[in-house]
Amino acid sequence: MAAANEEQILEGFLCPICKADLKSATQLTSHFESQHQEDQDVLRSLKDIFGKAKKIILNNDDTELKETFDRALKINYQEQYYYQNEDQVVGISRSSTDYFKGVRSARLERYATETNKLLIRLDKLVCNMPAEPNQRKQHEQEVVPWLDGSSVKLCPNCAKAFNLTRRKHHCRLCGSILCNDCSLFLDLNIARSIVDPSAPQTKVHSEQEVTEKTGLRLCEHCYNLIELRKQVQENRNAKTVLMTAYEQMRSLMDQATPSVAMYEKMCQSLFDGESTYNLSDVNAMRGKIGKLAEGIDLLSKQIAGFPAEPGTRQAKLQNSIRQAAAHYIKEELLSLRKLPTEAQIDEVRRQRYERAQRQVRLERERAEAERAAAPAPSTGAEPRATTSAHDDDNPILEQMNIIRGYIKEARKDLKFEEVAILEANLKELKKEYQLQMLSNKI
Repeated sequence: MAAANEEQILEGFLCPICKADLKSATQLTSHFESQHQEDQDVLRSLKDIFGKAKKIILNNDDTELKETFDRALKINYQEQYYYQNEDQVVGISRSSTDYFKGVRSARLERYATETNKLLIRLDKLVCNMPAEPNQRKQHEQEVVPWLDGSSVKLCPNCAKAFNLTRRKHHCRLCGSILCNDCSLFLDLNIARSIVDPSAPQTKVHSEQEVTEKTGLRLCEHCYNLIELRKQVQENRNAKTVLMTAYEQMRSLMDQATPSVAMYEKMCQSLFDGESTYNLSDVNAMRGKIGKLAEGIDLLSKQIAGFPAEPGTRQAKLQNSIRQAAAHYIKEELLSLRKLPTEAQIDEVRRQRYERAQRQVRLERERAEAERAAAPAPSTGAEPRATTSAHDDDNPILEQMNIIRGYIKEARKDLKFEEVAILEANLKELKKEYQLQMLSNKI
């Protein structure tokens, strides 16, 4: 290649002196012998190069190949026959960026326009689509006119002839004709999610389950365009790894907050001497809170460790999330109230039991005093029955046993809110049973 001027690039078998294109190596040699007698050294160099090239083509050894290149380098750098007394300049370059952008923009615009038209038709199809097959077919033809297939003998996609077993079908978005084997079906639930991404998601059938009843019959071209738009929507709405980790961390925090409140309530119940919870229940709740704290700490460290440029907004956000999580763990999850000992619990419950016994004794003495002050019954009155049914047949006892079973299951599943409610119901039944027994004795 030789540069003729600053506006044109010449290629071919060029004469190094007059820059003429001789089309072949033989013509170049003849031209040099006849026109440039004074430069026979250059001619001999050309003949030497062509001879070496011929030997290389005829599978000469690598030693001759190396000598050939050494000779060419010597001619080029030492004698400078090709560019004698000239400084080599950079050839003309051409940028194809603008041409590429123009072609790409036109192509993208064409596909975007076509896809938007298909989405408009798809929206009209899925909105108020009748469930009855005949009405649905009429609705589809009103939205997208179908092509007349009377003169179409072959499927445009597979080129197979239509007959009794290979019927003609129409694409519901462009109205073109195709056979059943070339048809692709778009699930109606997916179609609704494409035209309205905010709509609630419903069950989506698998590709094998989608038929003409549960989907729209489309040609391959329309199906690919709709599928491409679906992928764009999914990529746009896809959550990053950071967002997923942050949502998991927030979910653990939402579980930890009520667990801490329940732990404080259980601790207070133990300090008050109540029998609703025991020490093992509170320890189990404390262990649950500890596991939640470990999960929050691990996720916050993972978020802080995601790659980000120092000093950028993302790096500051990740550090802020880590600091907030550490503060939450320290202030809310690690500053729990200290549990009472077994001895303290027994002492408080003993005092509570003694107070309850005194209260029962006072109420019994008051009831006996009221009976002593009441007038004696008439002689004709029948004596009041004092017998009662057997304890095993008492429905209150049966309910109490059932509630005790529920309490055991709730404790096993660490559902202490249910334990508190069931314990309260059990206390009410116990009071009712005590009143029943007291009335039977009277």
